[in-house]
Amino acid sequence: MAKLRVGVVGVGPMGQGHVKHYHGLAHSAGCELVGVVDRDPARRADAALKTGARAFADAKELLGKVDAVSIATPTSTHEELTKLFVSNGVHVLVEKPMAPSTQAAQNMLDAANEAGVVLQIGHIERFNPAFKAAKEVVSDPRYVIADRLSPYAFRSMDIGVVLDLMIHDLDIVLEFLSDEVESVEAIGIPVLSPSEDMCDARLRFADGAIADIRASRVSMKRMRKIRMFQRNAYLSIDYQNNSISIFKKSQAYEKGEIDPHAIDPKALEDPYSFVFGELLDVEEHSITSTDALRDELRSFMEAVRGHHPPEVTGAHGLRAVKLADQIQATVQTYLEREAGRVGLDLPKRR
Repeated sequence: MAKLRVGVVGVGPMGQGHVKHYHGLAHSAGCELVGVVDRDPARRADAALKTGARAFADAKELLGKVDAVSIATPTSTHEELTKLFVSNGVHVLVEKPMAPSTQAAQNMLDAANEAGVVLQIGHIERFNPAFKAAKEVVSDPRYVIADRLSPYAFRSMDIGVVLDLMIHDLDIVLEFLSDEVESVEAIGIPVLSPSEDMCDARLRFADGAIADIRASRVSMKRMRKIRMFQRNAYLSIDYQNNSISIFKKSQAYEKGEIDPHAIDPKALEDPYSFVFGELLDVEEHSITSTDALRDELRSFMEAVRGHHPPEVTGAHGLRAVKLADQIQATVQTYLEREAGRVGLDLPKRR
């Protein structure tokens, strides 16, 4: 099996992970990291020194030397770089968010389809064991609550929290609630950035399902949790701690053998244990942690070889960006209304 020649464009904090794993996957995935690109001479030199790859200042210098690349540069550069590589027959994995706008994402997808190459989007949560386990048990959720909170990280400052963090949960929700989004309500607040640093969005789907999605990058604590309510169960999925809790109606309750309305709570020695033992069955699962980025890159290599379609296609990335655009537009309307109400100037968006 011929080795796939790969490169990484952008070796900041995220790109360094790509560099590390491509180098480590050389034998098991049959790839060879041949080049790294970054505007910062020190960063590209350091990445090259650690891996033996060649260092370049310009992405064009990789053309003719690679079969596939990861793009881990600022979001504003994704369209130009993706089109550069796909038009030259190079397969691309571009980090999330796919693009800063729906039109840019569509242009990228069209270019990849025209060139007949793989375009995969770096929605890494798809490779989280908790997400994979959830796919086995979630069916027809009617109400979803997603929280993604982080301290300020001084990165991705060219985009707001919707494209920076919320985009993960938009992609996940659209996997579980595949019906059309009928309406969007959202508020957002800039705190340390020109764009929103906090956002709360409510999505109403055409089939009646609702999703409340919250994101903040100015939180004092980290949280990566999604809760789903469906007819017969409630599921709490913790992506950060790789765990799932499942609450289901007990068979006795389903069969009518126990009527909670006929129970005298004063007669119960331990009401809590009765509810979460007799009325509801509780399953708690800790999931073996894996390196999601490594698994993502391995899957990308397999997709390039034609073993399977990309796990997260360009079409998946486009639908998430399209929904993010709707949320950002709603946030902007909210901010303009608030600014007019209190007589403040809005921060200028980049």
